[in-house]
Amino acid sequence: MPSSYYPYFRGKQFDLLALKEVLQAGLLSPAIQPIIEPVKNSKTFFATIAEFQKKHHPYRLIDNPQAGAFLTEKGYATLQDLAQGNSQAHIIDQPVTLADLVNYSASTLWIVKSFAALKETPVQALTGSFLVPQEFRLLQQIRESSFDHPLILSEDPFTRLGRNSYYREIPDELFSRRFKDFKKRGFSGFSDFSLDSRIYYEQGYPDRDLALHLVYLAAPQELRVHHFVSPADTEELGFNQKEKFLQLILQVQSWFSENNDQQTDTLGLKLLYQAAEQGHFPGMGVLRKAVIMHHLECMSRLLETKTEA
Repeated sequence: MPSSYYPYFRGKQFDLLALKEVLQAGLLSPAIQPIIEPVKNSKTFFATIAEFQKKHHPYRLIDNPQAGAFLTEKGYATLQDLAQGNSQAHIIDQPVTLADLVNYSASTLWIVKSFAALKETPVQALTGSFLVPQEFRLLQQIRESSFDHPLILSEDPFTRLGRNSYYREIPDELFSRRFKDFKKRGFSGFSDFSLDSRIYYEQGYPDRDLALHLVYLAAPQELRVHHFVSPADTEELGFNQKEKFLQLILQVQSWFSENNDQQTDTLGLKLLYQAAEQGHFPGMGVLRKAVIMHHLECMSRLLETKTEA
């Protein structure tokens, strides 16, 4: 099954753990080829890459990240050693020269961040695929330049708000229809930042409200995301994270039950339900991991069902 979905991760610890655990459980479809921009030089990062190699599952590792712990000569050398053959990816924010190409395979994924840099690159000498953002001017320029390489469309569909409480105003919204129409639009694949945004941030800020952003298939044509937010502070509840978490999970269970959604048995949701059954709050990192796991498994089921159909 050829890859068609390329979710983009910044290599944060709990994102990597989500990827590794879904992969270990055999729940990550071969149609999903994660792109990892490493920002942490950690055991989790190296263990995740090792798991992908062990399982022979396709992935892409960016050898020139734009932030984080690998922004040194030694760090770049380490990533170039890890990102070999079919796993190579490189961000084009500066022109690529012919001399540079000796370091890249014929199947490299080129991630376009600057059309000016792309224009100064000998594109016809490059092989592989190109990941391009959903920007009209950039796409128009590429189309008009007789560009004949495979294109993967990168979008940023998640609505990122400053506070979790703001999601009470938009509890449910469209996430993506791209899995349905990317081929009709002339792309060989599609990409997004999962339940995150294009803007990189090192860490989140403390928030009195807990939130879970869970995707679901609303119709054959679209994938939606429901924003679950814990109850607002009351004199009784205060800032009791455990109680807020338990009430949040009750919301999740009730909503999925009422909407008869079939994707309620994912590994990510089971992780949250188990913590609730045990009566403890698992921590913000585990909430993030569970949300990403749920998204990856839902996308795996969706893409495999679409292929079978």
